[in-house]
Amino acid sequence: MFHYWNDGTPEAHVFSFQLTWLFSEAAQGAADTNELLRACRFIRSGNRQDWHAEFAKLGEHLQAIADTAAAAGHDATASDHYLRAFTYFRSSERVLHGDDPGKSAMYRRAMHCWRQGISRSVHPFEPVKVPFEGYELDGWFFAPRHRINRTPPPCVLFLSGADALPEENFFRGVQYVTARGAACFVFNGPGQGSTLRVLGLPTRPDYEKPVSAAVDVLMQRTDIDRDRIGLLGVSMAGYYGPRAVCFEHRLKACVAWGALYDVLEDLYVYYPPLRPQLRWIGGCKTDEEAREKYREFTLKGLLHRVRCPMLITHGAWDRMVPLESARRTLAELTVADKELRIYDDTEGGAEHCSMDNWGQVIPYQVDWLLDRLSR
Repeated sequence: MFHYWNDGTPEAHVFSFQLTWLFSEAAQGAADTNELLRACRFIRSGNRQDWHAEFAKLGEHLQAIADTAAAAGHDATASDHYLRAFTYFRSSERVLHGDDPGKSAMYRRAMHCWRQGISRSVHPFEPVKVPFEGYELDGWFFAPRHRINRTPPPCVLFLSGADALPEENFFRGVQYVTARGAACFVFNGPGQGSTLRVLGLPTRPDYEKPVSAAVDVLMQRTDIDRDRIGLLGVSMAGYYGPRAVCFEHRLKACVAWGALYDVLEDLYVYYPPLRPQLRWIGGCKTDEEAREKYREFTLKGLLHRVRCPMLITHGAWDRMVPLESARRTLAELTVADKELRIYDDTEGGAEHCSMDNWGQVIPYQVDWLLDRLSR
């Protein structure tokens, strides 16, 4: 992985990881590499306030360009700049702790730019509400960009990870799905995006329940093949996704983009830098409370329930989730069609979610998934 900050500290690695992640998203329109490098000139290694300030400044600059373009009727230019402003405001928001009063304001700025950008884009989309336990969870349906396979097309339910915004998945694979003639659906699950920030709903171990609510919504659509719905789960959704298909058998194939067999042992204990964020998305005030809550987030004793094909991809040197988590998940699956694809530092993709090789990893995952949905 490329290290922009190379003083050898854990903080330098975390910042370089986040920057390389943004480089990977940039290939799908989330950012511009040169804009990122210009912002990083003024960010000291591990200094969260620097990161927050510089990305907020960059977001303001891009939003101003977008506003001017929109006023002139230049929708394509406005869309591109609004979507990059979304990413920069989100990057600024990301480093703020959950109880920081500036976090919600920066989230609102990011989402304003997202809505302005996607509404002017060439990508067909539809905002969707997912009824769930008396609430409505925000989601987005993306239709295929063009029909390649038979009509109606399959659909991929794309789950986000810890404290992720589902809108970010637009730059993490949605466009690969729609380019291949399939639809894609993302939504704000418990512990994510607006469900956490606006509705106040923390994450939960029984993630099959919100996923089933999303599948219920998809089953009402006539513009997809309701017998060909698959699931792609990234990062913490390496737990959410496999957990969901243990119970929700309307899903016909599953990809775990970064395995997560046991959230307590394989993430919370294994990777201490993420503990404050995990406490926040779990609605936990203390370390003890978080450890007690996440003890329930495990696939142990459940994977024999999976009926659909499953692909697991994992980085050989993932610092957040050990490779053994992927191997254990694979070993306990009883379906015949199962695969573990490990990416190393020779071909790229050895880091968490193989974020340093998305140009190869995401197409492999999506092709694998759509091949199963086309059988």
